[in-house]
Amino acid sequence: METVASRLDRLGIRLPPAQPAGSLFVPARQAGDMLYLSGAIGTVFEEGRWRLPHKGQLGAELDIAEGRESARWCILHHLRAIEDALGSLERVAQVVRLVGYVNAAPGFTKAPLVLDGASALLLEVFGEGRGRHARVALYQPEMSFDAPIETELMVQVAADPGGGPAP
Repeated sequence: METVASRLDRLGIRLPPAQPAGSLFVPARQAGDMLYLSGAIGTVFEEGRWRLPHKGQLGAELDIAEGRESARWCILHHLRAIEDALGSLERVAQVVRLVGYVNAAPGFTKAPLVLDGASALLLEVFGEGRGRHARVALYQPEMSFDAPIETELMVQVAADPGGGPAP
């Protein structure tokens, strides 16, 4: 059986370094067998600093392909936060819900197509059984830092690898 780590390796995906929380919140918070992830924007770490490779509104400065790429980067940050919180991505029993906020120009109605970038990555990483999820696509006229996409994620936590119950 293929592990999440081997899938990431096969796909050539490296998780970004942990990004420090910029305010009065944590990247992930567990309650029972659910892990709730704070919003993530699609930043990349290059040359010692974080930056947004794409800025602006979908349907104005950005096209669907750039939005999908930004959505994938959001998920990579969630994967890092999950691994940091749980110790292993193998502890994800099920991706339950993805909420995506799309910085959209007036008249842009294709947020679901943009968020397919995030959903596709979750399916690639966790497979059909664990990666298929419920989803909400919301339109925003502006976003912090002029980010094109922000996502939040909810996952169900499996028992630890030693056989104990989920905390």
